[in-house]
Amino acid sequence: MLGTRCTVLPSFAVVAATGRDARTFLQGQLTNDILGLERHPGMLAASCNRQGRVLATMRLAAQGEDVLLVLQRALAHTLVAQLSNFVLRADVRFEDRGRQLQVVGLIDAEPDARWSQAAATAAGLAMLVASPRRILLAGSPASLDAALGAVPRTDAADWDRTCIADGEPWIVPATAALWLPQMLNLDLVGGVSFSKGCYVGQEIVARAQHLGQLKRRTLRYAGLPDAQLAPAQALFSGEALAAQVVASTRDETATHCLAVVELRHCSDLLGTKPGGSEFVPADLPYAIPAPATA
Repeated sequence: MLGTRCTVLPSFAVVAATGRDARTFLQGQLTNDILGLERHPGMLAASCNRQGRVLATMRLAAQGEDVLLVLQRALAHTLVAQLSNFVLRADVRFEDRGRQLQVVGLIDAEPDARWSQAAATAAGLAMLVASPRRILLAGSPASLDAALGAVPRTDAADWDRTCIADGEPWIVPATAALWLPQMLNLDLVGGVSFSKGCYVGQEIVARAQHLGQLKRRTLRYAGLPDAQLAPAQALFSGEALAAQVVASTRDETATHCLAVVELRHCSDLLGTKPGGSEFVPADLPYAIPAPATA
């Protein structure tokens, strides 16, 4: 069994939302209830377009009155530009802190006073709890080195494997605006609030939830270690187009992936070409609701 380990995540960026209206502004933009952020450091949320399609996924943390958004670096500039279009008279500003702050993933950390919010704050770090076995830490390289000096290092692919095993998707430029939050299971991993007020795309997201007619969900698959997958790549069940890749990574034993799948193919073997069968279904740590029948 692997023990506690950590890795620098250079593909992540930190964007700070500042100003007296930062939280109320984000409340009207993101899928989760930002007003409860202090109770949920590391809250998962998504930004959607007006059609309810997810443009970016992110983890959030409070830093005084500011809000830190930790997301894929390749999406940071686009997200800031998108959110800035809605600012109007609100007192909110966005600042890319990628040059000052580094992001590290901590995997399989045992419950320990070192990994409390109080300890992180005292060390000059923002701590974002991503799952029972994953923590994100954001801070200066010097602060991170001081806090994690004795923790064994791993690589970013290890973090990605653990995200996939947890059934947590992430969006990259190739997959932006393809799927509703529920197709990514964000409603099943705490990334959507259905009791908060309106946000961009909320009407369509809510309609999909309450009608219960969702026919695509994110499922987990494993295949041979030499398989080649790319975000948004098509996967087939027999001759039928059945799924699209959300995220993938490889190790010496297998290729691991999450894919948005037509639920009628949820038990099928999938291939990268028609007739292929390289990928077999793997377990998720949560149940997928069955689609409602007409």
